[in-house]
Amino acid sequence: MPSNQQTIAYQLEKVAPDAETLFVRDYTFFDKIQKGKNLQRISSRAMRLPLNILPGGSPSQINPDGGPMGRGSAIYADYGQITSVYFDTALEWTALMDASTDSKDKAIESSVKTTLTGGIDTMRTFIESLLNTDGSGTLDTVSSVSGNTITVATNANQFKGNWQIDVWSSLGGTKRGTFTVFTVDGIANQITATGALPAGTTANDLLLVHGAPGIANSSLAGIETYQVDSNTGMFLQLPRSSYPGMLKTPHVAAGNSPITPQMVRLLQARMRMQAGIETPNVEGGTWHMNQDQESAWENVGLVVSTVIQNQLGGSASEDMLKRNAPNRMGDLPILCSLNAQPGRIDLLCLKHWGRAETQKIGPYEVGGQTVFPAYGSDGSVATSSLSYLWCGFNVYLDNPRAGGYIDGLLLPSGFNG
Repeated sequence: MPSNQQTIAYQLEKVAPDAETLFVRDYTFFDKIQKGKNLQRISSRAMRLPLNILPGGSPSQINPDGGPMGRGSAIYADYGQITSVYFDTALEWTALMDASTDSKDKAIESSVKTTLTGGIDTMRTFIESLLNTDGSGTLDTVSSVSGNTITVATNANQFKGNWQIDVWSSLGGTKRGTFTVFTVDGIANQITATGALPAGTTANDLLLVHGAPGIANSSLAGIETYQVDSNTGMFLQLPRSSYPGMLKTPHVAAGNSPITPQMVRLLQARMRMQAGIETPNVEGGTWHMNQDQESAWENVGLVVSTVIQNQLGGSASEDMLKRNAPNRMGDLPILCSLNAQPGRIDLLCLKHWGRAETQKIGPYEVGGQTVFPAYGSDGSVATSSLSYLWCGFNVYLDNPRAGGYIDGLLLPSGFNG
């Protein structure tokens, strides 16, 4: 009896005209500070950021009938420092990959061209992850391990496939080894390695970007580097303990409670306590948060909604959910990022954030050459090619009081594992 299998040789294979992207690319905060007047070109030497710490003048009550007026004082200034840190993205392909996809007759798109053009997005996404860290290069903490799958403590979207990740027992502790990320599940809060995890990987280990030295303040500075409500640690290489209360950021601890309008107003009030009632720091800010707190803020509005059903026209009930989540809070815009720390909301005054840049993102070049051959184990040229993107810069905040944050917020059900 005849069957379709007999005519498979005649049948044409249809391929969809476009390849869909399944991995996440997100660089919302980086886009806000990557250019403009706050982009400073620097050498390999540290950039100084002058800070007016104490005002000048010593007020006192006097006796104008011949009494002394006392000695005066001048403004007290100090300076912070920032130096560039350097990163690269290595791209590689084989001669067969190139030859097999170099024309429309062979493939829907060139694999080499897609790899090269996507490299910039990879680098920017990588930087966005670092901007949501404490400056040590730590992307997250191991919560549990099962085979070659890690459940992270906070946010799996800090990682992307093909990234190399170093496992450390602690900052300044033991480096257990390196693994390559295979897949990321942002809902289950899990990352899976391409092979076995480094020996000894266990709960509470730190997951750092590959190459970071495992020391505090040794990688790209981020939001949690600067927005800290503490008199310990460093701010732009200045010890916070040297100026108690002056180098910390206003903050509200939610204590595992959901966000409320009262918390937002309290944070704004504390910012004014630090910088004055009419401080411009409160104005022009942007709320930075992950989807969990975007949803939590919307839930505040949904709870107080009232609909009088019998006064509605038409034949359908009222749609209680708008197309999009709210884009403002306290009349300031919301910048939602998948890389933001769940359970935390930061108020960022972007005019105080900037970049000190030695090398902008671009191809690594030697004598005009940007594509380099790989070599086989026998020393001969291999049928593989390499190209690199690199950059050298750091991010600074010139006023730790120009902003604020709320942390310890309750996560709505269903978010981050």
